[in-house]
Amino acid sequence: MKNRNKNLKILKELFWDYKWDSVVEKLDSPFVIAKVLEIGNKEQAKELEKAIGVNKIKDFLEKYENFLSKQSLNFWRLCYVIQSKRTQYDELVIKKAINSFEDAEKEPEILIFKKVRWDTIKNFFIKEFARI
Repeated sequence: MKNRNKNLKILKELFWDYKWDSVVEKLDSPFVIAKVLEIGNKEQAKELEKAIGVNKIKDFLEKYENFLSKQSLNFWRLCYVIQSKRTQYDELVIKKAINSFEDAEKEPEILIFKKVRWDTIKNFFIKEFARI
C-alpha cells in the first residue's frame, strides 16, 4: 500500500485543491477518473489505470461520456478501443494508425513542395479523429 501511494503521487498535482487522502480513497470515482483523463498526461493516466484497472476506465468512458470534452472522450475511446454509439471502427486499423505516428516521428524529414512541420500534420489528423 505504501508503494502504491508513492506511485500515485504523480497524480497529486491534478488535485491541488483537494485533500489528497480523500482523493486516494476515491480513485475509482467518476470525478477522479474524469480529471485525470481530461487534464492529466499519459504517465498520470497510466498510473491511474494501474491503480484502478483498465475495466474501471472503460466503464467510465462508456457511462460518463458527458464528464469529458468531446476531444478527450474521442481520444481515450481510441486508446482503449471503445466504439462510440454512433460509429464503428476496426481495432486493428486504429492501432496501426497510432503506431504509424510513432514510426513517422522516427523517420528523417522528407523533401516536399511546401515546408510543413510534422507536428502540424500530426495535429491535423488528431483534430480530425476528434471530430468523428
